[in-house]
Amino acid sequence: MRGARRVAAAALLLAVASALAAALATGSGGRARALVTLQVAPRGPGSVSTSTGGGVDLDNGNAAISGPCEQNEGEAACHWAFERGTSVTLTAHSTGAGFTSWSTPDCPGTGSCTVSLDDDLTSVVALFDPLTLGVRLSPSADGTVTSDPAGIDCSSDGDDGCEHGFTPNTPVELTVSGGDFKGWNGPCAPANVRTCTIVVDDEKTWAGARFGSDDPPQLATTIDVRFQLRKTGDGGGTVTAANIDCGSQCSSQVGYGKTLTLTAAADASSTFEGWGGVCPPSRLTCTLAVGPITRVKVGFGRDSTPPSPPPELKVTDTSRTSVAIAWGASSDNLGVTGYRVYRDDTQVGDVGTTQFTVADLACGSTYTIAVDASDAAGNRSGKSSLAAATSPCELAARLARVTVRHVRATRTVAVSLSVNRATTVRLAIRKGRRTFASRLFRVHPGANLLRLRVRSGAAPGRVQLRVVVRDPDGAAARVFSRRIRLP
Repeated sequence: MRGARRVAAAALLLAVASALAAALATGSGGRARALVTLQVAPRGPGSVSTSTGGGVDLDNGNAAISGPCEQNEGEAACHWAFERGTSVTLTAHSTGAGFTSWSTPDCPGTGSCTVSLDDDLTSVVALFDPLTLGVRLSPSADGTVTSDPAGIDCSSDGDDGCEHGFTPNTPVELTVSGGDFKGWNGPCAPANVRTCTIVVDDEKTWAGARFGSDDPPQLATTIDVRFQLRKTGDGGGTVTAANIDCGSQCSSQVGYGKTLTLTAAADASSTFEGWGGVCPPSRLTCTLAVGPITRVKVGFGRDSTPPSPPPELKVTDTSRTSVAIAWGASSDNLGVTGYRVYRDDTQVGDVGTTQFTVADLACGSTYTIAVDASDAAGNRSGKSSLAAATSPCELAARLARVTVRHVRATRTVAVSLSVNRATTVRLAIRKGRRTFASRLFRVHPGANLLRLRVRSGAAPGRVQLRVVVRDPDGAAARVFSRRIRLP
């Protein structure tokens, strides 16, 4: 029976929002008006008024709003219609201990509340102090229910001790003593332990205790409200919950006091920035009671934190035309997506691993090799760099010129030799099998002038000059042979 009434109430609420808005869709002069519904729900000893003109009271024959909303408990609420996009200002008036809070993050304090009506239906709840916690016992109850904090001392249904006022959102522990207790219904259901904790957030908040073979006691019903979620920030992400899959925004019809668990997932290039104060920003899930909260803002920001520079960059191998490098993994708040390699500030490759071979290099040359890391948002780390040299070039040697000088009794053979690498060269002058002069020289890359003096005992005439260039890589030596004439 109670479930049927709740379904009927939800259907009626949506029907009122659509049918009456359609009926009022034409204003003065035939101008089309797009009307949306604002559900105002004071809970507890107080009322809510609006200073915004142009509204229509949908519960009072579509007349202009003439007074505050005093429908403050159970299934009662007010339904006002305004043109879509109207910013409505609400003011709370307490007749009890005070006003506690609004249900929307747009109104974080206890002053007036201004909301923009962008959806077909918007719910705003105002909580006043105190809110009543009521306990009902099944007919054959032979036990008692007490509370902590104190206030409930219920031994029979209808007993004055079965209701008590508490500050909104107070957790109250209910305990059954004695009797043939079988279980709870309402917010404590379906637990059959004798102690349960219930948060007082409605007027009235009800719990039922069943004894013996009785049916669960009937509990009064409450309203359905529209839960709305809004995404903020310059990032992207989604939020999911039961019957909810929110992209940029979402809304859903939920029974007052029902628990809703939201789960946020930021896009690969975004960061999650919190629930607007409803839940800790470090948690991707947020569990809340709908009613005391009807709107939640969830923030997603564009990731602006770059990865750390790649650590431990080193050369692992070289050849005459390439340099192989490796490095450690960078760290990032969301995750590294790849690395970029540079040669002398020119990009030469993008990889997803931590190694790369820089190719097409010149032999015997030194280069500055650098690596940086990137993430999904395109943030790039600082560069890690090193100087790396290719293997030396293959030995090249050229005998450019040979001259013989004779000054008085001294004869000198001068050899012009060009090499591309530092090495050693031996000059030797021979005639037949006899060597007249020999000397080992250390040469450097480029042109070298080598002088070999021939002792005075060597007979003039034709001799053979041998130039032997050692290969520093251990290959066969380069040998040049010339026939020269000694004066």
